[in-house]
Amino acid sequence: MTRLLGLLDRIVLALLGLALLSLVGIGGTQIVLRETTGTPLPWAMELSVLIMIWATMLTGYVGVRRNSHLSADFLGLSMSARARRALTTLALLLSLVFVLVYGWQSRLVIDAMEGIPFTSLTVTQPVLYWSLPVGAFLMALALVHRLWREVRGLEVA
Repeated sequence: MTRLLGLLDRIVLALLGLALLSLVGIGGTQIVLRETTGTPLPWAMELSVLIMIWATMLTGYVGVRRNSHLSADFLGLSMSARARRALTTLALLLSLVFVLVYGWQSRLVIDAMEGIPFTSLTVTQPVLYWSLPVGAFLMALALVHRLWREVRGLEVA
């Protein structure tokens, strides 16, 4: 599973790199065209928002994999190593439940947006909102892996 997640890490990071390059390219082109010809790209804002939302959801996966999200561990500072480990396990379980619930419930948003087009893009709104269950699935994979490592005692606190 670790190899598979390593491959997934590289794919997600490559997609994030492409997203960043796309955002810079779209934004730069928008500025140059607007300043030189006075004609902005009508689809630039919507496409940029679409890319940014997808990048945000993919970045959630990277944060879980790297254990680089914000946390405050005031209780854990005064606990024994065993109690801290139990608290970490509980936090991972709660995070997993949250991600699974919001990933599952995001289907309601996707269904509600069905058939609603963007103003200037040729795709409909669900393309944007599919980032929610995809991001949730990726984060759930990462959380399951961290939970498995924590239970086996392989996770570094």
